[in-house]
Amino acid sequence: MIETAKNNLNQLRGLLEKLNSDDYSARPEVLFGASIGEHYRHILEFYLLLVSGSFTGVISYDRRERDARIAQNTTFAIETINRIIDGLKTLDLNSPVLMEADYSTDGIQDNRISTSVSRELAYCIEHSIHHQAIIKTGLIAIDRKQLVDEQFGVAYSTIRYRNNSCAQ
Repeated sequence: MIETAKNNLNQLRGLLEKLNSDDYSARPEVLFGASIGEHYRHILEFYLLLVSGSFTGVISYDRRERDARIAQNTTFAIETINRIIDGLKTLDLNSPVLMEADYSTDGIQDNRISTSVSRELAYCIEHSIHHQAIIKTGLIAIDRKQLVDEQFGVAYSTIRYRNNSCAQ
């Protein structure tokens, strides 16, 4: 699964290397005021929290830094991806962790959920693919769809299904 996460991050890095600053900061209406870079930041911060939480034993995706540098600077985003890939090498997928979350709007509902590093890595991969689909929608809106292939933002199970359906 670590290889899958690396492949996912390399796919994101590959797109970053093609995007110019205007594309990265574009806020197409279809993204409801968010930029492509902000979706990148969101993805990458989840991965960062997984890596750091694997050492502390607690992961809280609610406590993201929301580092504007990731959302505004493609070079910094690429450096962040490289750091995450290095961090993935340190993961012990069998380690238990607690995931802390507040699923209320008023901030008074503390939840601590027993999970594992492997489960949270799976979540980060799925979460990334979901946001990649949103990024692809934004790229289509700014007429830059040619920057990604058809599999960008598509779940692995969907890719397998499509491949098997075409083979029959």
